[in-house]
Amino acid sequence: MMEGSSMVKIRSNSRQYHRYFRLLEDLSAIRWTPTSKKSSKAQLLIEQIKEIRTGRNCESLRHKEMPINYNEERIFSILYGDSYDSIDLISQSPEEANIWVTGLNALIGASKSPDAVENNQTLRDTWLKEIFEKATRDATGCIDQTTCIRLIKTLDDKVATVRVKQKLQEFDLTKTDCSRGRIGSQEFVEMFKEIATRPEIYFLMIRYANKDYLTQEDLHLFLEGEQGMSGLDREALKKIIDKYEPAPEARKSGRMLIDGFTKYLLSEDCDAFDPTHRMVCQDMTQPLTHYFISTSHNTYLLEDQLKGPSSVDGYIRVLACGCRCVKVDVWDGPEEPVVFHGNTLTSKVAFSEVVDVIGSYAFDFSVFPVIVHIETHCTVKQQKQMAKILKRVLGTALYVHPKNATSPITAMSPHDLRYKIILKGKRLPDPAAPEGDVTEEDEGGEVQDPSRNRRTLCKELASLFSIGRTRYRDLNPTKLSMSRDEMWSVSESTAGKLSHTSAEELVNHNKDYLTRVYPNPSRVDSSNYNPQDFWNAGCQMAALNFQTPGQMMDVYEGRFRANGACGYVLKPAVMREHISFFSANSRETIPGVAPQLLKIKIISGQNLPKPSGSTATKASFIDPYVVVQVFGIPADCAETKTRTVSNDSSSPIFDEFFEFNINLPELALVRFVVLDDDYIGDDFIGQYAIPLECLQTGYRHIRLLSSMGDPLDNSTLFVHICISNKKGGGPKQGRSRARKSTSSSVDLRPIGLKTADDMFREAEATLMEAEHSEQSVEGAWADLQDECGLENTANMKQCLRVTVSRFLASPGVKSLAIVEDNGVPFVRSSYPGPLPSHLHKLETCFEKVMLEFQYFFHNMDKFKSALEAHLEPTFVLYDKLEGQLHSHGIKGKKANRAIENYACNVRVIRGQLDRLVSMDKKCKVAMEQVQSTKMMLESLSLKERSPMTKERPRLNLSSRHHTAENLSVYGGPGPSPTSPGGSSSDPKPKSILKKSNSNIESGSAPADTV
Repeated sequence: MMEGSSMVKIRSNSRQYHRYFRLLEDLSAIRWTPTSKKSSKAQLLIEQIKEIRTGRNCESLRHKEMPINYNEERIFSILYGDSYDSIDLISQSPEEANIWVTGLNALIGASKSPDAVENNQTLRDTWLKEIFEKATRDATGCIDQTTCIRLIKTLDDKVATVRVKQKLQEFDLTKTDCSRGRIGSQEFVEMFKEIATRPEIYFLMIRYANKDYLTQEDLHLFLEGEQGMSGLDREALKKIIDKYEPAPEARKSGRMLIDGFTKYLLSEDCDAFDPTHRMVCQDMTQPLTHYFISTSHNTYLLEDQLKGPSSVDGYIRVLACGCRCVKVDVWDGPEEPVVFHGNTLTSKVAFSEVVDVIGSYAFDFSVFPVIVHIETHCTVKQQKQMAKILKRVLGTALYVHPKNATSPITAMSPHDLRYKIILKGKRLPDPAAPEGDVTEEDEGGEVQDPSRNRRTLCKELASLFSIGRTRYRDLNPTKLSMSRDEMWSVSESTAGKLSHTSAEELVNHNKDYLTRVYPNPSRVDSSNYNPQDFWNAGCQMAALNFQTPGQMMDVYEGRFRANGACGYVLKPAVMREHISFFSANSRETIPGVAPQLLKIKIISGQNLPKPSGSTATKASFIDPYVVVQVFGIPADCAETKTRTVSNDSSSPIFDEFFEFNINLPELALVRFVVLDDDYIGDDFIGQYAIPLECLQTGYRHIRLLSSMGDPLDNSTLFVHICISNKKGGGPKQGRSRARKSTSSSVDLRPIGLKTADDMFREAEATLMEAEHSEQSVEGAWADLQDECGLENTANMKQCLRVTVSRFLASPGVKSLAIVEDNGVPFVRSSYPGPLPSHLHKLETCFEKVMLEFQYFFHNMDKFKSALEAHLEPTFVLYDKLEGQLHSHGIKGKKANRAIENYACNVRVIRGQLDRLVSMDKKCKVAMEQVQSTKMMLESLSLKERSPMTKERPRLNLSSRHHTAENLSVYGGPGPSPTSPGGSSSDPKPKSILKKSNSNIESGSAPADTV
C-alpha cells in the first residue's frame, strides 16, 4: 500500500480516471496522483474513513453500468466524513482490492486504540515462547531441528512436515556453520508464524473485527452473520473459544487469536457438509417408490466385466458404503450354485458364501431394507438349493410379502422394512403352479426375441421374490400390464431414450413403480454412465459399477451422502406428489419451486498432494486449479474453473467467485475437483461432491477425497458459500426486482372446465395476497441491505452490525438501544434533535422491515389455512378430471394439456405454501438476531462513542515498527508471507502484513458492539 497501486477512480458522472494511490509513510492518509487539486486536497485522512465497502454496494455505483471486465471482486468504495461521501475505485485485480480493503480496515481498527499497537509483546508471542521454553533441554536455550519439527507439528498438526523442513533450510542459509541446525526462541516464534499463519484467514479476521483477534462479541457477530448460527449466548461462545484457542492467556481473556480461529475454521464445526445430514433426517415413512436407492451393478465383480475376479469382498465394500440394492448372477455349479458373470472368463464364488456375506453385513451401516436382485440361470435342481440356502442363512431377516396383502410391497416404507432383506427376481406366471417357463434373465437381452430364450423356474424359489422383474413394454398407462410390485430393469440406452422422448410420462410412472437402470452391456471395462440423467426422470435405482472410480462414482457417492448415507434419499416433491407435472428437459421455471442463487468463492487450498498417477519424473511442485461442477436438471448443469496457481501445493490462493442459478435445488449437486495443470500421466489431485441441500453457508472447509473416496490427509479447500433463501443467506430475488416488483407473478393456467377454473379463480386472490406479503418483506429487507451497503444475501445480523456501528460513529450518539413498541423492535438513540440524513434513512429502513415482519407473522396462519382449504377440493376433482373433460368434449391433446395445466396450478398453490413456511423460518431467525443484538446492547451499561469523534494520536511509522512488522507486500514462490526480512521478486501482491500477530493488548475495545 505504501508502494502504491494504479487504480481507476469513478466520478459521480460515471467518468473514469486512472490514478495512482498510495498510503503515506506515517500511515495517516492515502494520497492520489495526478490530480488537478492541490496535493494537500488530493488525500484522505485515515481518521475520516467511516467504512470500506466491497463490490457495487454504494449508492453511487449501484445503478451504474460497468465494463464487462470489471468484475465486482475488483471494486471497492471508501466512505468518509459525516455525510458518508464515497471514493469509488476499481483495482487491477481482486488480490489488489483485497489488500487495500483489508489494509484500510486494519488501519481503521488500529487507530481506535493506537496505544495498544505500540506494545509488541503479544499474547501469541508469549504463548509460543512459553511452549518453546518447555521444550528446551540444554543451557544454550536452543532446540535441534528434530525437536523443532515435532514441536510445530504438536502445535499445528495440519502443517506438512516437508514445509517445516523447507523453512528450516531457509533459516539455516542465513546462519554460520556453527549455529546451523539449532533454533532459538525468537527464530522459533518467527518460523511458526510463517508456517502456521494463513493470510486469507488473517485477512478475514481483520476485515471482520478490524483487528487481529476476535472478542466474544466479534465471534458472535461472525457466527450469526456469516455462518448462519443462531441462539448463541456468552456461555456457548466461551465454550468455542476454550475448545479451539490454544493460548491460555487469550482463553482467560475471552479472545480468539489467529491460531484458534484457524483451528476453528478447520474443525468439523465449520465443515461444508451440514451436520444435520450426518444422520437420517428425512421422512422415511413414504413408499419405496418415493426414494432414490443406492444400487450396485454386478456387485460380485472387482474389476472388468470379462475376465476380472469375482469375490464376496464386492458385497462387503458396497454394503459398508450404504448401498441398499445388490445384484447376484447365479449359475449352475458342480455341486451348488455359483455366482459369476455368465459366458465370460470372470472367476466364480459360491452362492452360499455370497448370501452369508449379505446376511452378515446388510445392516452394519444402515438399518433400512436391502434389496437383492437375483438373476437366475440355474436348473430347477439348483434353484431349489438356492431357496434352501436363502431361507437358512437369512432366516427372519428375509421378508416375503404376504400374498393376501391389501397393498403392494412398493407402497411400504423403508421404516416399515427396517432390518429386512427383500428379494427381487422373475416370478411364475401362475403362482399356484409348481413350476413354469419364464424368459431368460439376461440384462443384455432387451433386443432379443423373448420367445426364443426361456427357462423353467420352480415355485420354491419364485415364491421368495417379493418384487418381480419384468420387461419394459410401454409407458402408456392404458397399455401398462404390470402390477405395482413389479419393476422394470432397463439398460441405460433404453432409459435414456425414454427420458428424452417421454420425460413427463416416465416421472409419473416412477411415482408408483420401481425402475432400475443398468449400464449397457458394451461397458466391458466396468465404466459408468451419468446417474443424474436418470435421477432427473425419477428412476429410483441407477445401478453403477462401484469398483470403478471416477466422476460418475463421485457424483453417486455425493448424492447418497445425504440423509445419513443410509442408502435412501427422498426424491423432490415434484417427483412424488400425486398431482404434479414435471419435465427435467424444460428450461422454464418449475411451477411452485423457488429458484435459488448459489454463490461460491474458492479462496484457497491446503496441503494438496501430487497426483497419485503422475510419473516419477514429475517435479514435486504442482500447478493446481479448481473446477466447480453443478449436476442437476439440464437447466442447472454448469461447469467453471479457477485460474492456475503455479508451483504451490501447500497453500495456493485462488480467490475467485462464481454464481450458479439453480431451478430445482432438491436435485442439484456440486462437485469440487482439484487438478494439476502441469501434469505428466495424471492430473487428478482430489475431489468432493455434495448435494446442494447439504451445503452449509458461510466460510467453510471442504475435505478433499481421493478418486477412491478416501480422505486425503489435511487436504482441504477453503471456500465461502452463499445460497439464497438458506440459513445465513438472503432473499432469492435481486434488489431491484424485490423492491420494485408490484405486479403478481401468480400464473394460474386455464383448464377449459368451468368447475376447475372457478375453483382456481377463488384461490387466486389468496395467492396474490400471500405473494404480496412475501414480496413486501423481501423488498423492505432489500432496502435495508442497500442502505447498509451490503450484498442482497446479507442477513439481519450483518445489517445490524452496520446500523449500530454507524449510530455509534455519530458525534451526537452517546447511547443506543433496541426498544419494543407494541411488540415491534425499533432502534432508538440518544441523538439530540432530528437525526442526520444517513442515520434517518437507516432507522426508517429498519423500522419498515420490522413492521413488514409483524404484518407477515400476523397473517401467516390466515394465508396458510386459506391455501390449504383451496387445495382440498383440487385433490377430489383431480381423480374425476379425465372423465369430466371427456364428458365436456375435451379429448386428446387438449385433454392432456388441461390435465397438465391442472397439475401446474396445484403445484403453484403448494409452492406458495412452501415459500410461506420458508419465509416464516427466515423471519424468525432474523428476529432472533435482533433479540440477541438487543441483549448485547443492554448488557453494556454505557456504549463507548466511536473514536471518530475523539482527539486521537495520529499514527506514525514508529508505532508500526519500522521494518518487519510494517505493512508491505509479498508474493511469489520465494519467502512466505511472514519470512523474516524476506521480499519477493514477484510484483503480484498477495498480502499486506508481514507478521500476523495479536498486537493489540487485552484492554482494547472491540471494533463493533454487535
